Amino acid sequence: MSSSNGDLRRPLDVAVIGAGVLGLATTDALTRRGADVLCFDGRPPGSGQSGGLTRTFRHRHDHEDTVALAVAARQRYRSWEERYGRRLIGDEGAVYAGMGPADVAALARRGVPHHFVSADRHREVFAALGPVDGPLLVDPGAGAIRARRTIAALTEWTRGRVVMADVHCVTDPGDGRGIEIQTHEAIYRARHVVICAGTATPKLASGVGLRIPLHCALHARPHYQVRPEAIGGPLPCWVDRSGANGEMVYGSPIGRTGQYVVGLIGDGVDIALTDEGALPAGRTMDEHVRRVSAYVRRALPGLEPTPVGVRVCVMSKLPAGSDSFGGWHTDGVTASTGHNLFKLAPVLGELLADAAQHNRLPVELERAGERALATSGSPR
Repeated sequence: MSSSNGDLRRPLDVAVIGAGVLGLATTDALTRRGADVLCFDGRPPGSGQSGGLTRTFRHRHDHEDTVALAVAARQRYRSWEERYGRRLIGDEGAVYAGMGPADVAALARRGVPHHFVSADRHREVFAALGPVDGPLLVDPGAGAIRARRTIAALTEWTRGRVVMADVHCVTDPGDGRGIEIQTHEAIYRARHVVICAGTATPKLASGVGLRIPLHCALHARPHYQVRPEAIGGPLPCWVDRSGANGEMVYGSPIGRTGQYVVGLIGDGVDIALTDEGALPAGRTMDEHVRRVSAYVRRALPGLEPTPVGVRVCVMSKLPAGSDSFGGWHTDGVTASTGHNLFKLAPVLGELLADAAQHNRLPVELERAGERALATSGSPR
């Protein structure tokens, strides 16, 4: 396809770069609105940071605006489930250690059901959990996201809209004819470009002058077999910020497989690669897994403490930490990145579709971006 004046650039209304959960959600939202949209990625959908089997959906976040987005995202996930005909978030709920009244104030204001249970009732809410020192917070509306199934649904809904092509750069030629996208299979000109390409987002956004301080590091997610005595009991998603067992962690069941993922949270737990793409001298992912397994032995006696597998993924965080995300905008281009985006993808996709249609950043993404650049965020 070429224009009548011989220009080999292919015209397009909206280009979405990145076929992870956020890019696919944005493409789906634009498709439903009747937009001429293509989504570009050099890998199959969901192969990057959206890979893996499970994520935690939870309502509790460090900022009330994010709680509000989580409430909206949970409702949109229900709409996705009705549309796809299969459950995308389980009914496991989430349990937290190390939380107090101040940590749930936003949940109360936003009408999110939650309650505390006493320490002696820990097995009633988490069958694999050992004794704890303080009350546990329960979020019954939370659950484990069926990540691969969610990607499959979005891939089905965006069929014909995803182009498997590497995007080399995004530029504004300044001629008033749109944003140029250089790919390995063609050159495109789009009225608007949405960049949600995970770790590649800062590099691609820099081509139009956007500066996004994203820090990326390797993160290990070992998974463990649930012991027979805990099978059949409640196995919720887990967040332990108490530090009582030497680490702060998160955890999630892998559907109904009888396996459970556990990972570390907090500053400095992930391992940044060197400029040459290697692990720093003396650092290995084994140390990460050993720390997680030591925690499992102490705190989660309902799990076998020897991992049955491990997934190494890339964690991407903004200055405010692992509970932050944001949006950035310049004329014709919107970019979004951060951490823990899977749970918010249904509502963020709609917001990014708004940005593409109206060429302005929705206030929710603008405020989140401002908070994300702060340096006082708390873990998870």
